[in-house]
Amino acid sequence: MIEVITKSRLASFSTCQRLHHLAYNLGYRSILPRELAEWGTLFHAGLDAWWGVFKDGDGPGAANIQPLPGLPLAAAMRAMETARAASAAIDDAAFAKAEVMMIAYDARWASTMSEWEVIGVEVEFITTIPGRRRLRVAGKLDKLLRKRSDGSIWFVEHKTTGADLTAGSTYWQRLRMDPQVSIYFGGVRSLGHEPTGCLYDVIVRPNLKPLKATPVEARKYTKDGRLYAKQREADETPEQFRARIAEEVAEVPDSYFARPEVVRLEREIEESERDVEATALQIRATAYAEHAPRNPGGCFPFGSGYQCQFFDVCSGVASLDDETKFERVSNVHQELAAVV
Repeated sequence: MIEVITKSRLASFSTCQRLHHLAYNLGYRSILPRELAEWGTLFHAGLDAWWGVFKDGDGPGAANIQPLPGLPLAAAMRAMETARAASAAIDDAAFAKAEVMMIAYDARWASTMSEWEVIGVEVEFITTIPGRRRLRVAGKLDKLLRKRSDGSIWFVEHKTTGADLTAGSTYWQRLRMDPQVSIYFGGVRSLGHEPTGCLYDVIVRPNLKPLKATPVEARKYTKDGRLYAKQREADETPEQFRARIAEEVAEVPDSYFARPEVVRLEREIEESERDVEATALQIRATAYAEHAPRNPGGCFPFGSGYQCQFFDVCSGVASLDDETKFERVSNVHQELAAVV
């Protein structure tokens, strides 16, 4: 039996064999704060709470019941406050971005929720690929939905990103072959449903930063004693920063939110299954190799804003034995509660 394969494991191995070896064969994880990663986790907690209110409103005989206005947003805000308390990387500016984006998300999508019955939130699955050497594939569906108008089944995949969402951008082009979507079709089937497609729910993280006061020595004034345009006497306050983000998002909402419907033909799913099997066999073949090669091209994934958590180890300036930076985990598939 080949070990359990998840989309995260596939992505790690495809990015860098050394990354995969450290994270999955040895079980190491960085414990240092990473703002971008923790921002995504925090916002995801808000999304789960937001969607969860709609799920709680759906019960037997309650197909048309929707929660009172404001309840989903209030639940999301509480969840993000809780997540922030557990994070060392989320400062006031980062949290302001999360607050504004959640308010905007609610404004953008709440009115569409009457179209959907929320069957499940954070739904785990483990299944096998038929005829593929009994390869076990596991994952977690962000949301599982039923469309009220026709009873069709859909799953939601949330993504927070800093990428360009312009039509035809590389972000959307890569989605055509995204193995996660294809894998999750099989996951939904393992739960007893026949999926129609995926709602690919993308939220762009604002790239704005709080404005700082102009250094005294660099300040220039007009004849009437006013600072030149774009110069400041004081730092931007959190309230001013929040208002500036809200203004930009309201001006170009399509640059920050997208939710296309993604479908897969059976031949596309079969091709993806072959890809997954081939990668899984490579993972097994290299599991006991004496050396896992580094891939410098994967240290700073293009457009992600991330630095690999093991960059300092691979570049020789840190050690895995440093307990202030790394820990070993018993469950390498941390996105799942349990793997059988």
